[in-house]
Amino acid sequence: MNLENGTDLGHYSIRELLGSGGMGEVYRAKDTRLKREVAIKVLPKHLGDDPEAHARFEREAQSVAALSHPNILAIHDFGRENGVSFAVMELLEGETLRSRMDDGQIGLSKVLEIVRDIVRGLEAAHGRGIVHRDLKPENVFLTTGGLVKILDFGLAKNQPLDASNSSETSAPTLGHSRPGAVMGTIGYMSPEQARGHPVDQRSDFFSLGAVLYEMISGERPFAGDSSADEISAILREDPPPCSSARGSVPPALDRVVGRCLEKDVGGRFQTASDLLFALESVKIHETGISSFGGQTVDPVSDPPIQSVAVLPFANMSSDPEQEYFCEGMAEEVINALGTIEGFRVAARSSAFRFTGTALDIQDVGNQLKVKSVLEGSVRTAGNRVRVTVQLVDVDNGFQIWSERYDRGMEDIFAIQDEISESIVHALRVQLGSAGHEGISRPSASIEAYHHYLKGLHNWYKREQGSLQKAADFFEQAVAVDPDYASAHAGLAISYCSLAFYGMNPATARARASAAAERAAALAPGLAEVHAALGMCASWLAFDWETAEREYKLALEANPSYALASIWYGMMLATLSRHDEAIALATRAREVDPLSPYANTALGLAHVQAGRRDEALPILEESVNIDADFLYTLWVLGATYGTLGRHDEAVAVFERALTLSGRGSYYLSWLGWAYGIAGRRAEAEKILEELTAGVPHDDIQPISLMQVSSGLGDLSSAFAWLETSVAQGDPAAGFIGFPPMDRLREDPRFDGIRESLGISG
Repeated sequence: MNLENGTDLGHYSIRELLGSGGMGEVYRAKDTRLKREVAIKVLPKHLGDDPEAHARFEREAQSVAALSHPNILAIHDFGRENGVSFAVMELLEGETLRSRMDDGQIGLSKVLEIVRDIVRGLEAAHGRGIVHRDLKPENVFLTTGGLVKILDFGLAKNQPLDASNSSETSAPTLGHSRPGAVMGTIGYMSPEQARGHPVDQRSDFFSLGAVLYEMISGERPFAGDSSADEISAILREDPPPCSSARGSVPPALDRVVGRCLEKDVGGRFQTASDLLFALESVKIHETGISSFGGQTVDPVSDPPIQSVAVLPFANMSSDPEQEYFCEGMAEEVINALGTIEGFRVAARSSAFRFTGTALDIQDVGNQLKVKSVLEGSVRTAGNRVRVTVQLVDVDNGFQIWSERYDRGMEDIFAIQDEISESIVHALRVQLGSAGHEGISRPSASIEAYHHYLKGLHNWYKREQGSLQKAADFFEQAVAVDPDYASAHAGLAISYCSLAFYGMNPATARARASAAAERAAALAPGLAEVHAALGMCASWLAFDWETAEREYKLALEANPSYALASIWYGMMLATLSRHDEAIALATRAREVDPLSPYANTALGLAHVQAGRRDEALPILEESVNIDADFLYTLWVLGATYGTLGRHDEAVAVFERALTLSGRGSYYLSWLGWAYGIAGRRAEAEKILEELTAGVPHDDIQPISLMQVSSGLGDLSSAFAWLETSVAQGDPAAGFIGFPPMDRLREDPRFDGIRESLGISG
């Protein structure tokens, strides 16, 4: 029907036709009562004449009118006059999104602004139980004042399957569809709409994803030569990522679009607030503009930030046993970022020093010597996990990027990847040649992954009991998933470590080597695999050449792998390459500044180089970091002893003995300290106690060598040292350590070096 200018519909006077199509006509009109201009939509006669259709229209108009949201076209009134059913709406000046898209490519920042406003409108509508069901560029309006308005909310159309894609030929239908009716516009409708199945708010997210895809790429995600082809694509095909058509698209935006376009409604965003959160993160990410405390920062104007610390994720679950899982999440992100060339990542040991503390981001950054900090939280409930993360600029405290992930536990590895990629993009770091080449895919088994994380949690405690627990958990991981490379590598490193604590060297060698070789077969480029191979070669086989090659490969794969630097440096100290050893230990401390292990390793490198006065302040600082760390006490006590500070050496080893639960290794060190301090009776009593325990796995020949050396009994000391070397005891490799001082001038010492494959 065409209404003449001047036609009255109640107190509305028609002024001019604005547009028409299958959906009816829209007119500019004058509200004579309120003296304002409005838009009036006149329904097609076949609907207007249908009492049931008119009743549905009134109900839906009432619902939409009640929304009163700035991003939804306002409905002022509705009625029926002289056989004409109509709705009165606010009059808009501007253009549809379709018209704007036809004019040319829209900048990404503007795209995100538009979509954000659409989602805000959807959020308001969905909160009132209203689903649009026909979201498309023609139903989004951009006003001259900069507002985004959703049109025809609650007034979705029925599009016949053989109809044109143009909205101008759409046949309208109202509101609540009949069972089996196909609602929406082909090319933008969801799979459930295409099948005629019931829809909810998640159907709108699919349609929005199609709109967003087209805005970014310039192409519809589901194209075809016919409507049937488009329907088939919607049901069966996944479009290529937007970034394949537009290179500037950040990965996070690709993921938002992809999640909107999931075929399964369960894979999409479940609420508008979740989608809005994701879009806000992308906006910050893409535009470089973020807000914090009411201030704004534009990091794009600043030079790239190429350093980050990943703090342990807070456990928001009710189960305190989930701590290991939260630590593991952060660990995986650290490992992934560590593979990026030219990008410095604070090591786990230092970052995790802030567990349970009240955080001051700038203080954290200063202590770890990084420019950005990632913090987050993890909440698990059954098979669901929620991970919330934010990246903060240390210099100003502003948020650079944030994201929330609500997924099934099976998606945990994808979340870790997405976090890493987003950090790289947010910090504008280009992936180097080594970037991501050394990342192993975690196990497909969530059960195996949990065992692995428990293994890591225990290994990092570096105590004899915890190391055995770590090995047990890694064994459980590979039992569940025999192809889990990282778990095999963890198992190899655990057995190497246990060899220093009394495990039979032959047993440790066999188990560690088998695990390392299996890991190498599964993931030859993984940094921890090369480190495990290096550990096996150096300390269990004294194959220094092979070990050096593997340690170098580990650091090439992950330059931020502090442990590889530490172990490589220890080996070079044994080979009397002291300057290189100190350089590697310094490198490790730079990456891991708050780690007592890294600090102690640097102190040990100075001790083995004979620079013990330089070692002492480093070791004392390490004690300040962790006064109960046995490894630090071991090196510190030995250093005090060689500097003639015997009482202090005794006190340190007495404390270490107590902390270790009277472990035989620390008992022998106390015996050494008693010996060099002239307290022979006490040293001899310890030697007698240790000798009485032989043979026993916990009583190593090297321990008896230490006490004998402290007592000045060089014949016995050499005999025990030779036994240690013959058994393949890794502790025999520390020939530059203080107990060896009294043996070093003896001609027999050169023979020990030769038997270890050490020249010069």
